[in-house]
Amino acid sequence: MVSGKEKERELIIKLYGEKKTVRDIASILGTSKSKVSYWICRYKGTGKLSDLPRSGRPTKLTKKKLDDVYSTLKHEETISKNSGFSSKKVAELLQNATGKKYTMRHVRRILKKMKIALITPRVSHIKKDEKKIQEFKKEFKKNSSRNMWTTRLLHLTK
Repeated sequence: MVSGKEKERELIIKLYGEKKTVRDIASILGTSKSKVSYWICRYKGTGKLSDLPRSGRPTKLTKKKLDDVYSTLKHEETISKNSGFSSKKVAELLQNATGKKYTMRHVRRILKKMKIALITPRVSHIKKDEKKIQEFKKEFKKNSSRNMWTTRLLHLTK
């Protein structure tokens, strides 16, 4: 399947083949002239429009290790029956799986990659009065038919 980026690159080369200038191509596609000239030069040199492989250190967290951590988390969640697990616990599991220490920020990225959302508990205030909350809700519903912002603006302009 061809991505949107590759379609745009193909259009750049097609328009260049039709003897359009770099400036014309950029204005037609709504991109920068430098992007257009880059892809024209790259296509002339390599004949390809696909992205090159990224450089960098390969991850120690392979797909299999990630699946193992995921299954461990799911298993612990079903056993504990409480609010779930903490990011510190996930960091420990990742460190045991890979032998590398992960920061909390990286742990959150990995959890997002696994499609797991960290839910933070919201504390309720000690002095919360349930009667006053219900009373406020009733009053708010009564007054919700009129627009509060316009009445405030009227008061401010007087």
